[in-house]
Amino acid sequence: MEQQSLDFLRGLIEHISPSGYEQEAAAFWRQRTAAFAPEVTADVHGNSIARLNFERQPRVMLAGHIDEIGYMVRYIDKEGFLYFGTVGGIDLHLVPGQRVWIKTRKGKILGVVGKKPIHLMEPEELKKVVTIDQVWIDIGATSEQQAREMVEIGDVAVPAQGFELLTEDRVVGRGFDDRAGAFVVSEVLRLLRGENFSAAVFGVATVQEEIGLRGAQTSAYGISPDIGIAVDVSFATDFPSIDKKKTGEISLG
Repeated sequence: MEQQSLDFLRGLIEHISPSGYEQEAAAFWRQRTAAFAPEVTADVHGNSIARLNFERQPRVMLAGHIDEIGYMVRYIDKEGFLYFGTVGGIDLHLVPGQRVWIKTRKGKILGVVGKKPIHLMEPEELKKVVTIDQVWIDIGATSEQQAREMVEIGDVAVPAQGFELLTEDRVVGRGFDDRAGAFVVSEVLRLLRGENFSAAVFGVATVQEEIGLRGAQTSAYGISPDIGIAVDVSFATDFPSIDKKKTGEISLG
């Protein structure tokens, strides 16, 4: 991969963009994609749309969603602990012990998800996955007042994980579903730059997919494409414990 493309992917992954809060990642996508498309705009919903050969036919729409799953602060207790709900589908097996970044009006702050330690649990409790009301975020505050000076109800959070290289051609990061797709859409426009083709191409970084395909629907109504292609991720099945007879054979890469 070219270095500038790798840097773009890294930037997309490192922006905090839960559903409904995609603004920074979307602005980053538009800024980069404007180098390859003569017209790049944002609609009222927050979708980012780049256009090539606007007047031609057929109208082809490429869509990759730029939002990610996350958490939202919904209650602060007297001791300053934050209780939260989920934004999109969260695997609660993975939540306890996570460090999280909370996006606030004053900037990004760090917290850690806590729960009752296993040493204090009853045997039956150990057999169950925690529920969302049994975990909390500790930001180091010692009172509700101190916590409220740092965060507000409605602030969103994501796991405090960025973009890292595992090997030369393997990377790890938060929210590849589906900023990898938004990355691909921008890359397609880059590769089409200067090429002669008859179609009108609309590259879209859509919003709010994780809570119901909302941005894909509204942007499609605005574009009215003849052909629509969703660029999204799937499950690789080349890892232990998977039954390929049920899921098919899909290899990473």
